[in-house]
Amino acid sequence: MPAENLKTVAYAAFSDTELDALKTDGKVHLFNSIGCPYGHRALWTAIEVDAPLTVYEIGLRADMPASYIEKFNRYHTVPFLVHQGTPVYESAIIAQFLDAKYNNGTLHRRDNFEEAALAQLAAAKFETGAFYALIRNQDATKKDELEANVHLVLGELERIYRENAAAYRSEGPYLLGVELSSAEINIVPFLYRFKHVLSHYRNFDITKGYPLVAAAYEAAVARPTFKLSTREPEYYITLYAKVAAP
Repeated sequence: MPAENLKTVAYAAFSDTELDALKTDGKVHLFNSIGCPYGHRALWTAIEVDAPLTVYEIGLRADMPASYIEKFNRYHTVPFLVHQGTPVYESAIIAQFLDAKYNNGTLHRRDNFEEAALAQLAAAKFETGAFYALIRNQDATKKDELEANVHLVLGELERIYRENAAAYRSEGPYLLGVELSSAEINIVPFLYRFKHVLSHYRNFDITKGYPLVAAAYEAAVARPTFKLSTREPEYYITLYAKVAAP
């Protein structure tokens, strides 16, 4: 059963001794940043599967604590999981790990190889680089080209929902019908941010013209678990201001 609340604490509030103890206390600790779409994958999954963990909120880039890099994650990334002493890196891996441990792998369709492959296809073909290029662009002459690149990604995703997942289209809005899958876990955190920041800064609506992607998106963001794992759109609009309008 999905979690209805989440215990989040500030990483900076812990002493070095307390941080060291997290590696060996036998509990579950997720190091994350609420603004990061990769971290969102892990956090949303943790709530969906009701993983018994504590979330440690940390800064990104220049605001990332040196002790976090030294003690926990030499890759300088979030999310990062310590599960009963075992380190787990990278967002998609952490999401699959938590799903397998606490949810019998249902989100990743552990017992249905065809559905698992389909969900992985959608995630693999969702290239985020085009979205980041558009939000970062300051050259008006490149606008049409960069928008076209985003349309290519969205068009392919729409096609996967329409053609590859045709058998599920009468069952529900998600890629695999009525039930959420790892496809949405891996994709929607990015769609949520770019839906709002590209609309605000670039007057570009990423779901316009893609009805199947839009339906999956709307179903996902309406879930109580998703709402618990994120902030209001204004938070991300402010967060991306330096990227969109430096």
